[in-house]
Amino acid sequence: MRPVSLLLATAAILSTMEMQRTTAYAQTMVYGKITTVRTGWSEDSIGVVLDQRTPNPASCPNAAGAISHKSLPGYATYVSAALAALTWGKRVKVTVHNTECYGGWPKLIGLDVYQ
Repeated sequence: MRPVSLLLATAAILSTMEMQRTTAYAQTMVYGKITTVRTGWSEDSIGVVLDQRTPNPASCPNAAGAISHKSLPGYATYVSAALAALTWGKRVKVTVHNTECYGGWPKLIGLDVYQ
């Protein structure tokens, strides 16, 4: 293989790997204050609703808030952070997955609480 062809092939492979990595970390964020914390009726889950429109990049059927479930990573931390933010009226950043829903709602993958 000629050096130029090898260089182009390597660049194509690396750019494909970078696109896959970027897609795996796809996310959308919104800032606001939590107005409602929802719990699952018969499941160990939590939903948060902000005073701002929840982003819905995955086109989930329900978009009034974001949800996490006990089976998902970060669940216990989201519960603690959401309750603290609601109790103290703190500003938060909610991060949802760009391509995944959970139970028909945007999938919560991050919740930051600000002073």
